Amino acid sequence: MPSPESRLLAFCNVHFPATTFKLEHLQGDASTRMYVRLKAESSSMIAALYPEPFTAAESPYLSLTDLFERSAIPVPGILVVDGERGVIAQQDLGDIRVQDYLKDLDEAAIEAFYQQAIELIVRIQKATDTAWAEDSISSRLAFDEEKLFWELNFFYQNYFVNFLQERPAPEIETLLLGEFSALARRLAKVPRVLCHRDYHSRNLMVFAEKLWVIDHQDARMGPGTYDVASLLADPYVSLSAGMQERLKDYFFEIHTAALGTRCYSSRVAFEDEYRLMLIQRFIKALGTFSNQAAVRGNPTYLPYMQPSFATVRQALEHVADLPFTQKMVKEHAERTFHA
Repeated sequence: MPSPESRLLAFCNVHFPATTFKLEHLQGDASTRMYVRLKAESSSMIAALYPEPFTAAESPYLSLTDLFERSAIPVPGILVVDGERGVIAQQDLGDIRVQDYLKDLDEAAIEAFYQQAIELIVRIQKATDTAWAEDSISSRLAFDEEKLFWELNFFYQNYFVNFLQERPAPEIETLLLGEFSALARRLAKVPRVLCHRDYHSRNLMVFAEKLWVIDHQDARMGPGTYDVASLLADPYVSLSAGMQERLKDYFFEIHTAALGTRCYSSRVAFEDEYRLMLIQRFIKALGTFSNQAAVRGNPTYLPYMQPSFATVRQALEHVADLPFTQKMVKEHAERTFHA
């Protein structure tokens, strides 16, 4: 298959033969896509280069962009699609991620900004029925038991086997993976709504004084707490415990106003699921960080491992039936990880 560079050159020659672009390679997150800013004299766009050619009708990114746009969720507009060359050109939203934007705000402004982000989560959840009715790609994917356990096992393989190269004793491995299986089973049983799936400060952009959602191609059905847990305990931004609680209250208030008791029969049920979701979500994140460092040679995420362990450790303090997971996390939460 032609290299990404040659495919991008062919894309420009075919779709913009009279335009000279300056190319600026962008640092992507933990994905297989490559992103390049194409800058012309008076305009710019972002080209996403996929590993392989694709068919537009089968593209999750295109399908989800259409669904999100019709649901009033601000996402980058699609400019040109070239499935043969594996390229999607989209609106350029600049370089200001929420992670960076918050550095110049006081606490009150940060909280107000996060309220906007939470409102977008509920807007995504309200698109659930549309996704089902239209047989959206997102409606055919779910955080079911198999997927949730796969993510937990992904942590085990990448953190212990690949990153630490310190595999626990076989009997401990069996007990730990047994608890992971039980955790996945519990979360798989809860009612599902549409989830962004990777909703945090690196996938929220600020452009034209507006909040935008990116990296939404993996949206799928899952627990109502999935995105809000991902956002509030995001290791890239340190929100105070008090602010997290107030924002969690705000989410529950507007989620309930929009969806009623579809997901939660009570606040207690919500809190129970939220804690379990924090545990699963950030154990999975630790697996991704470990994989990036040990397998892909990318140490960028190592500084975020300790706060992720801390999040899981705190959530486990309120869960009585995951003792081996709690012991493991307590032991490893004290480690120092350097990039």
